[in-house]
Amino acid sequence: MRPLLVILLPTALALPSFPFSASAQRPLQDTSEISCPLAPKIAPDSDGFLSSLHFIQDEGIRAQQVERLSRAVQVDTSVGDAVTDPDDEAFAPFVDFQDLLRDLFPLVHKTAQLDHINTHALLYTLPGTLPHLQPILFLAHQDVVPIDDPTDWTYPPFSGHYDGTYIWGRGASDCKNTLIGLLSAIEDLLNQGFKPSRTVIFSFGFDEESHGFLGAGHLAPELEKRYGKDSIALILDEGGNGVQVLPDDEDVVYALPAVGEKGALDLVLELAVPGGHSSIPPAHTGIGIMADIIHTLERKDLFVPELNKNHPTRKTLECQVVHSPEHIESWLGHALSTNDYRSLAEKLGQSRGDNFRVTLQTTQATDIIRGGVKSNALPEKISAVINYRVALHQTPDTVISRAVDLITPIVQGYNLSFSHPYSSGEGEGTINHLTLRPLSSPLVPAPLSPTDVSADQIWTRFSGVARAVFESVPALKGKKVVVSGDVMTGNTDTRFYWNLSRNIYRWNPSRERFLNNIHTVDEKQSIDTHLEGMMMYYDLIRAFDQWDETNEFAHEL
Repeated sequence: MRPLLVILLPTALALPSFPFSASAQRPLQDTSEISCPLAPKIAPDSDGFLSSLHFIQDEGIRAQQVERLSRAVQVDTSVGDAVTDPDDEAFAPFVDFQDLLRDLFPLVHKTAQLDHINTHALLYTLPGTLPHLQPILFLAHQDVVPIDDPTDWTYPPFSGHYDGTYIWGRGASDCKNTLIGLLSAIEDLLNQGFKPSRTVIFSFGFDEESHGFLGAGHLAPELEKRYGKDSIALILDEGGNGVQVLPDDEDVVYALPAVGEKGALDLVLELAVPGGHSSIPPAHTGIGIMADIIHTLERKDLFVPELNKNHPTRKTLECQVVHSPEHIESWLGHALSTNDYRSLAEKLGQSRGDNFRVTLQTTQATDIIRGGVKSNALPEKISAVINYRVALHQTPDTVISRAVDLITPIVQGYNLSFSHPYSSGEGEGTINHLTLRPLSSPLVPAPLSPTDVSADQIWTRFSGVARAVFESVPALKGKKVVVSGDVMTGNTDTRFYWNLSRNIYRWNPSRERFLNNIHTVDEKQSIDTHLEGMMMYYDLIRAFDQWDETNEFAHEL
């Protein structure tokens, strides 16, 4: 029997609705120690290529993207946790998907160097004419999470149905929209005669939904072998918190790429106890003991939120104080000026709800539990998998130590032996024994990417392009776009790419309310926001291609 696995899910958190009204009388915010400088807008309009607005103005392109994304969704590239061999027949649909990409993007496949890494991972390279410029790297993944019951769906999950607004189906928003959008943007540029000065790379894994070891786990080392450590100017992957607005704020839009990720840890609990006929049960069955353990973990010594000065969410809150003072808590400006990081986090959690609180604290979720085979037979082997997302101020060791401390008195009360990462392992494989172990190597919280417009020119350029793109989108015309880094509660393939760049950003450049039902029933993607995302990719490639960061004065090429 294979080890139990848990999918690590990239999670986007919506800005919460607070019980505040823009029309209410509100005291002025204390902003004396708070700032939110914005990068200057960068609109690459002097290179002779079409404006990125042509993606949303040309009905032919809209129809083309409906077809491209719909056809991509129709190929079932589901990946479960049990498949660990890239040559397994379960990966056969990826061959069909890659044949489809060749059909949809002929210029990319004619122009770029394409390498298949570990069988199904795709590495596209468009070499630049100026080798001293560091490449830019775009990530996406080909795989999608499996379907539970297709009859729950409004439209069949692999139909790619288009209703005039949305493409429906598994992968429509996670993340075939990203993969198709990236290839569409570069295909369009190549069709206009684009020859990059800066090398452009696309790296597409095929098992991100199952930890990414087969895909990104091989792609990143290959790129490091080719280019070296710290060799990539910018890495952009899926994720982040999209493009959002505060309740009742008609003037400001917040673009929230993730500049970090919480850590991750899966703890496996395996209990072995004597079996027997259920008519002669012990005082506590194995399932009862496991329930006691889980109940204790969920109610004692709970994780505490913290919002210190290094947490990216603090800068987002400061931006809200500066740019949306009438639409946030009246006390926020003053609270951000204090050093009581835990009280601040707790107060914000109470104000903004659990979806906000989880960005500031370690979370635990019992996702799998198994035990018993028949109603009249006592269970002999009981197992559970608990998934933790580790807050930025803690480590996986913190989580493991807490679990050991809470479980030890329980196993002693039931006269069980207990092995765990800090023990000798004595008793493993015997009856009346509990084993606690990590499912795989724990993941520490990701290094934070820079977001200081006065000190980091890569972030300044990236966020300047984001401002220019979304302030030009007709649906957001007249609004100020504020770009601020935030944190993902889940993890993406970027966990394998830390050695390649300090500027790693995770962002689906989509208006949040149109990005629906990731990892659940009726996943769908608005074609409008898909096209807006293409605008971002298109202008980002152009803006970095026009620029030489090695020039002391950052002159345009």
